[in-house]
Amino acid sequence: MFNSSAMCRQQAAHHRQVAAATLLEKVRTIALAAASAWDIQAGEAEAREAGKQDMLSAEDAAIALEFQREDEEEAAIRANDRLGEADFNPLRQP
Repeated sequence: MFNSSAMCRQQAAHHRQVAAATLLEKVRTIALAAASAWDIQAGEAEAREAGKQDMLSAEDAAIALEFQREDEEEAAIRANDRLGEADFNPLRQP
């Protein structure tokens, strides 16, 4: 499930308000970083809402590719293990 661009913009504005209202530098830094992240999410949501439904960010695509490679490696290992099990039969006569 994806967030709407409106919700992302609302969250970004909220974090900017937190940054403006605080006297603590670390809180301000974190709130501005969060606002920036919500702005990025809003941009991606706007692209989805404009009709690019399956658009992934470069980072998300790289993560998905890594998961796919890991799944393929695990499937190959399981296939090799099954082949090895078929060759091993302690009850088989020589």
